[in-house]
Amino acid sequence: MTKTIVVAFDRNYGIGAENDLLWQKDLPADLQHFKDVTRGGAVIMGYNTFKSIGRPLPGRQNIIIDRELKPAAGFDVADNLPAAYDLVQQGRQTFVIGGGKIFAAAIDTVDRIIATKVDEVFDHSSVFFPAIDPLVWQEVEHIKNPADDKNKYNYEFITYKRR
Repeated sequence: MTKTIVVAFDRNYGIGAENDLLWQKDLPADLQHFKDVTRGGAVIMGYNTFKSIGRPLPGRQNIIIDRELKPAAGFDVADNLPAAYDLVQQGRQTFVIGGGKIFAAAIDTVDRIIATKVDEVFDHSSVFFPAIDPLVWQEVEHIKNPADDKNKYNYEFITYKRR
């Protein structure tokens, strides 16, 4: 099973503040990219990420890592990351989608990182992605995208593969 982190971060690896993305709705191309990448797969997330999304993501198997939450319509629950991996339905790609603690636990267990790098620094960031070590990760795809009338910031889609 290939495991992939899907993340968006700023130039300082900031990913969020107060259970929300730093750029709110200012980067719809990133949201579309996320949907395209994860559609049909299994998405693994922590409870705070699930709470910030507000509902299970359609067209995906949703797995929430939490010790208190009970499974319900639209999502499964696991106590920890290995247990979440065990819940992934056969044939589905596995995507770890946050938040910070889940990314920190997952980074040594995944094969790929699909990142959106937002060309900005958000001073109010309180949650960060671990720095991507070039001795561990090789960049295999890099697409630069300029800001436009719908996307407020310059951004890049970067795919890394474990060396």
